[in-house]
Amino acid sequence: MQGLLGATLILLAACSLAAMATAAFRVPALLGYLAAGALLGPSVSGVIAPGEALDFLSELGVALLLFMVGLEFSLGHFWLARKTVLMAGALQMIAVAAPLILLLMWLGQPAQSAALLGAAAAMSSTALVSRQLADQGELTTRHGRSAIAVLVFQDLASVPLLALLAIWARGESPKIESVLLEVLGVLVLFAAAAVASRRVLHGLLGWVARQGHEEAFVLVSLCVVVAAAAAAHAVGVSAALGAFLAGMVLGESDFRHHMESHLKPFRDVLSGVFFVTIGLQLDGAQVLSAPLAVLAWLLALVPVKILLNTLALRATRLSALDAWCTGIALGHGGEFGLLLLGMVLQQHLIPATVVQPMLVALVLSMALAPLLIRHHDVLARFLSRTGGVIQPPQAEEVEIAAQTARYRDHVILCGAGELGLTVSEILRHAGVAHLLLEADEQKVEAARAAGAPVFHGDASRPDTLLAAGLTHARMVVLTFAHAQQALRIAQAIAERRPALTLWMSCRSTTTADAFRAMPNVRVYQQSFAAALGLAEQVMTTLGMSAEMVERNISAMRRHLDSGGFAGSPSS
Repeated sequence: MQGLLGATLILLAACSLAAMATAAFRVPALLGYLAAGALLGPSVSGVIAPGEALDFLSELGVALLLFMVGLEFSLGHFWLARKTVLMAGALQMIAVAAPLILLLMWLGQPAQSAALLGAAAAMSSTALVSRQLADQGELTTRHGRSAIAVLVFQDLASVPLLALLAIWARGESPKIESVLLEVLGVLVLFAAAAVASRRVLHGLLGWVARQGHEEAFVLVSLCVVVAAAAAAHAVGVSAALGAFLAGMVLGESDFRHHMESHLKPFRDVLSGVFFVTIGLQLDGAQVLSAPLAVLAWLLALVPVKILLNTLALRATRLSALDAWCTGIALGHGGEFGLLLLGMVLQQHLIPATVVQPMLVALVLSMALAPLLIRHHDVLARFLSRTGGVIQPPQAEEVEIAAQTARYRDHVILCGAGELGLTVSEILRHAGVAHLLLEADEQKVEAARAAGAPVFHGDASRPDTLLAAGLTHARMVVLTFAHAQQALRIAQAIAERRPALTLWMSCRSTTTADAFRAMPNVRVYQQSFAAALGLAEQVMTTLGMSAEMVERNISAMRRHLDSGGFAGSPSS
């Protein structure tokens, strides 16, 4: 027991330091976990050795990780974009995996080993790409939508890959018909779970959520994950795959976001343990003895994969620039590749001398990914040689331009959330011409149902702002608090309409300070506005006269304005 407690303390301390270090250097946390595992593992310090307890925690982390991935996988969205997903995703997987599989077989690897390694190399990081593109405000661009479509297909491709791994781990021959039978069994299991969940799981979790008891909801959610993993294991299917399917089933429920927010801490901690266990298996001696193998895998995972991705996406009639942007965004390894390689090492299915160099190269490729995605536009223009070529407008920009061609002296509201809709309603009653831009399709539908003049488009794209009539607009109002997108909008306005006023809503003083120095940007800080409104209600309830209340509120507003706070011009 003492040894287990000591190892747990060291493990948690290492994970904490790794998380803080990666946050400071703005790199994915999993890279820190892998590095921590490598330093603590038998090949370096030997402080922690793999064992049953650690393996159990890591398997639970994998189940939670894939359950959360399943929650994000919307069957409805997949069905709407099924043609794009299937075409782009299949071409990308085939274009990347097939040459690598053939090369590995030519180098002497068995067919099943080559297939698993080639497929693992074709995978990219869903979490890394989606988060980086979201931070850059590019999820709704052509290359952003194409990247997400490919990643969705890769999530689907995980089903036969996990089936292949499960068959192989049982010592059976992984023939095509065996894999197909395994996948068929998974689909039957999924169909049964989907039917049962409509009446059982949805009803149970909905009832628990309505009780308002947070601890009970967390415990029931964890029970669902573990039960799905155990049921899948009982029928001979991967436990991680069972959790993934349970996530897909519950991803269509009304309390999906509630589950995500409550289970995210458990997922982050336990998936961190999983990546540490992978790091424990990194053998520095084997890597140092084969540096050329690491370099070869790194070349395959980054430049070669980028090229193959681009060729596949060009076949889907994507423009050269967008294909290069998407190819660069997907030019790295992913968590699922780490998952496959980690399970392969744990079960000794492929010699460590083969897996170790690829594992290190995959980690290095993920370390390079944020930098590549951040500068993908520059790299894409260089590689596609379209620096001076005007890209065709996106479909939503054509629609916006056609419907707003007669707008003059209007207000452009960026964001159709609660604040944006409220401002829009007031402007409508005041007879002020305006329109809203919103990238979230669900918010667009809700705003249209409320009668708001909303258009689907990414306001952080200069071309979208121009399509919305930026040239003739009287003012732009930013109603969401995404700092990176706000900066892109402010820069686009400063370049094209430097004298145009931009009102932006901020939630924090830090964000307000960052934009205060920009010309013609006026900051409206929500926290101070709410404080003034609440103070007014308190004074009225205390019986103060309307004149005294107005005098106090006006004095406080002047004080805040003089200090450069809410509503103060930054010019």
